[in-house]
Amino acid sequence: MFIRQTKTKNAKTGEVYVKHTLVESVRTASGPRQRTVMQLGRLSIPRKSWPILAAELERRIAGQGELALRSIKCSDAVARAADLAMEKFSPRVQRRAENIADEKTADFATVDLNTAATSMSRSVGAELLVHDGWNLLELPRILKELGLNKAERSLSEAVVAARMIDPGSDLKAWNWIREASAIGEMTEEPLAAAGRNRVYEIADRLCGVRERIEAALRDRFGRLFPGEKKLFLFDLTNFYLEGQALGNSLARHARSKERRDDCRLVSLALAVDSRGFPLFSRVHPGNIGEPATLKEVLDAAGLLDGQNLPGFEAPTVIMDRGIATSENIEMLKNNGLKYIVVERGARSREYLEMFENAVKDPGFTRIDREGQPPVFVKKIEKADSDTVEVLCVSEGKRQKEKAMALRWEERACEDVLKLQGSIRSGNIKNKEKIQRKVGRLDERYSGFSKRFDVSLIPESENPERIQDLTFKRKPVFDIPEEDENPLWGAYVIETPHAELEAEQIWKMYMTLTQVESAFRSLKTDLGTRPVFHQSAERTEAHLFISVLAYGVLACIEHRLRQAGDHRQWRTVREQMSTHRRNTIVLTDDQGKIHHIRQTGAPESAHQDIYRKLGITPHMPRYKNIVAKRL
Repeated sequence: MFIRQTKTKNAKTGEVYVKHTLVESVRTASGPRQRTVMQLGRLSIPRKSWPILAAELERRIAGQGELALRSIKCSDAVARAADLAMEKFSPRVQRRAENIADEKTADFATVDLNTAATSMSRSVGAELLVHDGWNLLELPRILKELGLNKAERSLSEAVVAARMIDPGSDLKAWNWIREASAIGEMTEEPLAAAGRNRVYEIADRLCGVRERIEAALRDRFGRLFPGEKKLFLFDLTNFYLEGQALGNSLARHARSKERRDDCRLVSLALAVDSRGFPLFSRVHPGNIGEPATLKEVLDAAGLLDGQNLPGFEAPTVIMDRGIATSENIEMLKNNGLKYIVVERGARSREYLEMFENAVKDPGFTRIDREGQPPVFVKKIEKADSDTVEVLCVSEGKRQKEKAMALRWEERACEDVLKLQGSIRSGNIKNKEKIQRKVGRLDERYSGFSKRFDVSLIPESENPERIQDLTFKRKPVFDIPEEDENPLWGAYVIETPHAELEAEQIWKMYMTLTQVESAFRSLKTDLGTRPVFHQSAERTEAHLFISVLAYGVLACIEHRLRQAGDHRQWRTVREQMSTHRRNTIVLTDDQGKIHHIRQTGAPESAHQDIYRKLGITPHMPRYKNIVAKRL
């Protein structure tokens, strides 16, 4: 093989264009001819390096490794030129199908086994699952009806797949699509030439039709997985942003649920159904109050104007206590919507005696769950109210709250002891400074002043100087200090569903874990945090891509559960990562270099998942003769 230079002159402008081509000499019936192997564009390396580049490209096309005894080494400039040429050449080879034969027809050739090699190794297992879920939700049809062309639909699928399989920044997604994944061989249109900016642009394009996509997916989820759809689970979370984000109107400082109070935040309100399928999403500034988001989402769902959400019959709204303000409860009542909430405030104290005896009280119903501690529930009907209350005592929640309380108190004691030691050693004596430090403890540990009694002992000669500090724990209830808090693990559920039993109400409330699971998937499985974008529009687009990816994820997990497999996506994704697609390179006895692009045979673990999802892991097998060795 050698490199040929061609010059073309523009007849109008007189400008001369130069291009370079890798060619090889072949024998034909009409005599020797030159055949083009690949276009190289315009080379910037000196002419004396062309033979080295030609030899390097021939080696790479043949799939040969570095030769230990090579007398000529490639310079960095030649290696970069070879990298660029192969990057453009490999996808083109994959798309060429001139020599594709029927796989059922035998195709024999004598090959040199010493030339066998593989290249273009790409992951294919998790991509097949995402591709199947994407098509099952009819997203190609939905996006086509919304005006997205084939290239945009293909890139949309690839970006969502990147968020599900190798989450990270948009730049990372672009690199993954081009260099690590076979998703571009599954989409409606090949993605080898997709530019980096298109990854950003497609997110903006999808976010622009977000409401229509969500509406179409709600309908598709309902038809694909018919069943009871009466629960509307709603919650709010926030994500932290990297950088200053000064130009981002959504970025605000607030209390971070991820304990990143040093960063600006953006909030996401999400509503899902009882099976975890996303219904609505809205992006808000990071400092928005939780109660303020409910009305907007219910209004978008058409539940505040007397209409019903399509597919929902008189839905019951289930929400966290942070959203269940008296104003929101009144809004639900005025619109004829039923609800299930954990009551805000210290309502549990009214039933202190009942909670103390819950385990022994025959009025409580014991709920046993496989592999989990029991829960005790009791329904309380109020004569002067149209709602009922359910008292709940969770042994698992009690153990968790006890551990948190003990850890909180232990840390608080350590800080008070440090302050006490500083006073006794004489490092700090000023009364005002000590009072400020005690005040900071009350800020750091919510409820510190209610749990600890701190006393300052002044010096006899000067009351403004403190000689010692003492403290002791205050009892929360009139019980011995060594006894446990009877309200650990106890909570009260309020609902107008008076016709239901306590156990039914509790189980309906526990479906709220579906939205908590959704947020957990968004933050961990889909890598939505941190947000790197510095504009509000790009931030909103970034979050919507995650919501869209979560919809596909929820579809895959639900179908696996229907097949008796309760593994989460992160586990399935890792399991499928070893299924690959490769190009096999062989040279036959005629010197012809064969490239065979095929998917590896799935192992038993892969086959198990494919079988449960009803997926046939078949992808086209391409065979090409790409060159001939001299």
